[in-house]
Amino acid sequence: MNSLGRQNSQSSAKALALFSRKIGETGPDFVVLHGLFGSGKNWRTFAGSLEENFQVWTPDARNHGDSPHADLMSYQEMAEDVVRFFVENELENVILLGHSMGGKTAMQIALRFPEMIAALIVVDIAPVFYENYHEQFKLIEAMRELCLPDKMSRSDIEKKLALKIPEKRLLSFLMTNLICINGQFQWRIGLEQIAAGMPELLNYPEMKSVFKGPVQFIGGENSDYLKSKYHGLIRKHFPESRITMLKNCGHWLHVEQPVAFQKTVNEFLRYNNLILIR
Repeated sequence: MNSLGRQNSQSSAKALALFSRKIGETGPDFVVLHGLFGSGKNWRTFAGSLEENFQVWTPDARNHGDSPHADLMSYQEMAEDVVRFFVENELENVILLGHSMGGKTAMQIALRFPEMIAALIVVDIAPVFYENYHEQFKLIEAMRELCLPDKMSRSDIEKKLALKIPEKRLLSFLMTNLICINGQFQWRIGLEQIAAGMPELLNYPEMKSVFKGPVQFIGGENSDYLKSKYHGLIRKHFPESRITMLKNCGHWLHVEQPVAFQKTVNEFLRYNNLILIR
């Protein structure tokens, strides 16, 4: 391990060991960080589209997916989890993509550990505080208050949850967190830890750092997360950033407009000579 690796290993000594999936055997390392209530599985289609040119890693964040749970849930801790993941897997010059919560984590990594990042792609999020606490907490409460008896089927649980979360796409997304262990359904995400950490998750640590590498921000025109009033702050911390807004989509760009989303990513990679996309 080189001196940089030792330094980052020490800085992430208390970080968690994240579970991850990998697609692709050759090419630069491309790491995808999912959003709140998600997991790396949510990005398997996108990851599969890159496997001929990249080694694509999709780690689960702490308190999500198959990664360990922990009481602390801030962007500082989550960034150090990912840095530990980089060090343990000997990843260098990483192309890092983050969506929503994962986008804030990705920005933290680029600003604090710029030597590890070749390029940054931030999906529908900005380095700002968001005031939608009650919307997010409502989802946590709906899952937390749902009784999960032994004899209830998965479809019955989904019907009960739909009474509080009627939006079908959001409901299906949250249901990916329901698992069955020894005949008992349970939520695999750390609901209590996420609830306790929600004020920090909606916020963003104030930093004076600047990341001078290539950056692509991608937002949905129907989403409120990447408003034009945030663009000045974005360019203050990421002066080389490009900002692209996709039409006819909201927060879930890679699902709602997968072709346009993939095209935007590919154009950014080609423009910066990161890979030749066929």
